[in-house]
Amino acid sequence: MIGYYLYFVVVDSHDILNNPYNHRIDSQSSTVIRGTIYSKNGKKLAYTDTKNTESDLTDDTREYPYGNVFSHAIGITTHGKYGLEKMCNYDLLSSQTNVISKIVDDFTDNTEKGCDVHTTLSVNIQKTAYNSLKGYKGAAFVMNPTTGEIYSMVSLPSYDPSTINDIWDQIANDPNDSRLVNRATQGKYIPGSIFKILTTLEYMRENKNYNDFSYNCNGQANFGGFSIKCFNGNSHGSETLKDAFAYSCNSAFSTIGNSLKVSKFKKTAEDLMFNQKLPLDMDYNQSVFPLDKDSTEFDITQTSIGQGKTTISPAHMAMIASAIANDGVLMKPYIVDHIESSSGNVVSYTKHEKYKTLMTKAEAKQLQEYMAAVCEYGTGRIMTNSDYSAYGKTGTAEVDKKDNVNSWFVGYAKKGKRKIAIAVVIENMPEGSNSAVNCVKEIFDSYFDKK
Repeated sequence: MIGYYLYFVVVDSHDILNNPYNHRIDSQSSTVIRGTIYSKNGKKLAYTDTKNTESDLTDDTREYPYGNVFSHAIGITTHGKYGLEKMCNYDLLSSQTNVISKIVDDFTDNTEKGCDVHTTLSVNIQKTAYNSLKGYKGAAFVMNPTTGEIYSMVSLPSYDPSTINDIWDQIANDPNDSRLVNRATQGKYIPGSIFKILTTLEYMRENKNYNDFSYNCNGQANFGGFSIKCFNGNSHGSETLKDAFAYSCNSAFSTIGNSLKVSKFKKTAEDLMFNQKLPLDMDYNQSVFPLDKDSTEFDITQTSIGQGKTTISPAHMAMIASAIANDGVLMKPYIVDHIESSSGNVVSYTKHEKYKTLMTKAEAKQLQEYMAAVCEYGTGRIMTNSDYSAYGKTGTAEVDKKDNVNSWFVGYAKKGKRKIAIAVVIENMPEGSNSAVNCVKEIFDSYFDKK
């Protein structure tokens, strides 16, 4: 009993306090002005309009200055809670003022003000990501590999939290309306060729002489009863592992995949958090690596090029890119920098924290070299003339038989001491389009242009 009590206080209590079904905390909204949510640079992302708070403290007074742009990151307070409004509900409705001030407020019928939440979100990066994705379905997740700060989390289609009451009936009655789904963390996407990062890592682990790899691509690899083709049947000719990665050669990688030990491949995937919990404090879906001892040759080859039943979210893929950028170490992602009381005192703050070593430094360095090749002469060469160094992997995941794909780019960029890691997916694009890489370039350009 004592052990459980301690566990509850340390681990579970905050989640239960923030649970949307816990009406005890919400009852405070009649006497406490809900705190403000700020961006990294002090811009108001959500606040309570205090003009009429003496007579009306309902959530209808909540204002969202950036409308659709931050909808999934910030969330809503009505019809259940989402995003930061849910995650920080307790803090936003807790004044954290001293006892004397509370007594004075009680006797004078003054309303208290909840704590303010200062986030790591960048208005500049969020706007750029949102505008580059506008008009499509998709998501972007951007973070600092060195600290773990989440700079941006965009999901489209989106909604304006200020008008949620007006559109709620439509959302609730249409099973195909997915505006409330945060695709950045809850998306279950087929990864396509971005998964070749994991296939490459496993090949390196099983073959110490991986630098001696050579493959002659004629545009197609044949297996027992089926074949795997490169995009448009293109023949890449003689390739090293670096070339195969840069050109995203399906023939080479399906052959590589077929040579791997499934049990070890699965372990590497789970080392990189597939089939595992993710270090996120917001709602998310776990990624799935499906191979096991009963998997067929077809299953294995499909999985090795990112097809089949493998699924992943942009947030998870951005974490993998972040670890590669940080020499194998994943810093715990976080979106709340600090909580501040209405009197200006810092109630709590987030420390930079190492979450896990996903790979060795040597493995990360090798993947960095391969990802640089993608942006130098491979499928991401649009990055070539940038004034920063870019590293990445493109992907086109087949989603139907009409040549539509999910377009991916995963990677990072650096300039001097500044680094930024990213994952972007755009749904149902014409095969062969470079939509995701174009979107990422816009974000990189905007980030490194700001001093």
